[in-house]
Amino acid sequence: MNPEPLRTYLRTHRRRTCLSQDEVAFLLGSMCGTSVSRHEQGARLPVFETVLAYAFIFQTEVPGLYEGVFREVQKKVRTRAKGLCRSLERRPKGSRRDRKIAHLKTLLNDEKEN
Repeated sequence: MNPEPLRTYLRTHRRRTCLSQDEVAFLLGSMCGTSVSRHEQGARLPVFETVLAYAFIFQTEVPGLYEGVFREVQKKVRTRAKGLCRSLERRPKGSRRDRKIAHLKTLLNDEKEN
């Protein structure tokens, strides 16, 4: 059984780089590390531009920084995808409908692999 991932791995990545919270805050364009601390604790989610900056600073992909949050989002989207797929399957057949269903099923099949 896989252990539940952390919501965020920002602290892990920051420590690997030996940067302080204040130094990361400076790279993000902020003056103090308080916001970095809040992001690391998962108390606040940063705006998208900041997420991209973290990914660049730590040279990693966004899902790797926010694995726990990413999995929560995946679960929510998959739940909605199931409903949308059922709804589309009740519509008349057509190439666009079939492509949509195929894409949604790809999202749902990924769930089985994880």
